[in-house]
Amino acid sequence: DNARRWLKTGKTSFLPEEREWFGKLGQWGLRDSFRELNPETRDLFSWFDYRSRGFERDPRRGLRIDHILMTGGLLEHCLAAGIDYEIRAMEKPSDHCPVWAALEINNN
Repeated sequence: DNARRWLKTGKTSFLPEEREWFGKLGQWGLRDSFRELNPETRDLFSWFDYRSRGFERDPRRGLRIDHILMTGGLLEHCLAAGIDYEIRAMEKPSDHCPVWAALEINNN
């Protein structure tokens, strides 16, 4: 499992100050739209290392480091959030998958 591997090796790929900055975003009321709508999902990732061929492995091995952050009020309008593996599977893709969120906002 990815989480155990990162904890075991001590390689977290993030500096303590980066984790602190990201935590402050939560203190300001911003929430991770993907995690809010998919709280149990732990096997979808937005970044894959080319060297280890993480996208091609089964199970895939990567990190979820791309987020769409929303306020609670905006999250009320969020219908779905996800990670697009189809684009990542194309020839010569980025090492990041596109992340997306679908919102329904009425002008009433």
